[in-house]
Order: sequence, then structure tokens, then C-alpha cells
Amino acid sequence: MHDSFIIKGFIGLGFIFFGFNLMYIIIKKVKNKKNSRNNLNNLDDNFPKPRLFARLGLMIMNVFIILCFLNILFYDLFKIIIPRIDFLTTSLPVKIIGFGLVIIGNIMLFFAYRELGICWAYPLEGGKRTKRVVKTGIYGKIRHPIYLSFNIFSIGFNLILLDWLLLILYIFGGIGLYVLAIDEEKLLIAIFGDEYLDYKKKVGRFFPKISQ
Repeated sequence: MHDSFIIKGFIGLGFIFFGFNLMYIIIKKVKNKKNSRNNLNNLDDNFPKPRLFARLGLMIMNVFIILCFLNILFYDLFKIIIPRIDFLTTSLPVKIIGFGLVIIGNIMLFFAYRELGICWAYPLEGGKRTKRVVKTGIYGKIRHPIYLSFNIFSIGFNLILLDWLLLILYIFGGIGLYVLAIDEEKLLIAIFGDEYLDYKKKVGRFFPKISQ
């Protein structure tokens, strides 16, 4: 019971921060639609689109997040139905590390969304493109901080829950996000050409480049 309370608490606190990010995104998106309609253009059908696996990976990651949330309500039931990862220690330090990663991922997600502003669009929406390459803030260090943040807090949730099903979903979802990042870069190169190629040379995909 004590273990269940700690896990539910860590997951719950993680989703409080995640919920704040979602509310921020929704409010920002509604505001941008009202005030900045001209900053987004329709995307030509000839531009490259995300591959099927990339789209599936993103949807799998969404399922992963939903299941993590449901653990707050049904953890004791899930613990009986779904096998735990028993080759890792279930000690409190592992859960604390996982919780720390969840918070770090959420902080990175917030700064990434804040920097994107009106240039952000949900990957499955399609049909939209931005008028500029965002190179400021966290985007001056890495090209895909949103996808990296999802990986960081997903690893954190896995360390907290030690759930085989979530681990499998994360592996497929994480690979899908990687493919989606590559496909997104192809689209941005098609739209911005040399400007994005130059940005790509200077800034790492998921980690800062040591030397320019």
C-alpha cells in the first residue's frame, strides 16, 4: 500500500505539470488562431508527409501517456494484470530518479512550446506550415526538444511504474518519434531549403553539438 501511494503520487504530480503544459498549449493555440491567422500557410500536397510508422509511433506514444495517467486510478489492478519489470530494483531511489526525469521532461516541453509560439502545429494535423525557422532559446541548442522531452519523461514514467506493457509501448513510440523527427526535417528542408540545412549543420537533432 505504501509503495502504491508513492507511485500514484509521483505519477499524479507528473501529470499536474503535464496538464499545465497542455493548458498552456491550448490557450496559446486559440490565441494564435485569433491574432495570427496570416502566419500559417496551407501546405502544398507535393511536400513530403510523415510516414505511416511515424504517425503510428506518435499515436502509440499518446496511448502510453493515457495508460500512465490511468495508473493513478487503477495502479493496484494494473499491477496484478500487467507483469512488472523484476530485473530492476523497485527501491525508492529508482522511483525518485524517474520522477526527476518526468519533471525535467515537462520543463523542457514547456520551454519548447513557449519558444515555438505561433509556429507550432500538431504533427497529425497536416496542411499547415510556418513562415520561419525557430532558432532561438532551446531551439538554438537542439532541433527537436519536444520529441526529446517526450522521451525523457516517458523513461521517467517507466522507472516509476516498471511496467512491461509501458516499456514495449515506449520502445515503439520512441522509434516512431525518431522517424517523425526525420520526416519533419525533410519537410522543413523542402520548405526552407538552405536556411534549414545551415541550421541543421549547426544544431544537433536531440543533443547539442560539441563543436560547430
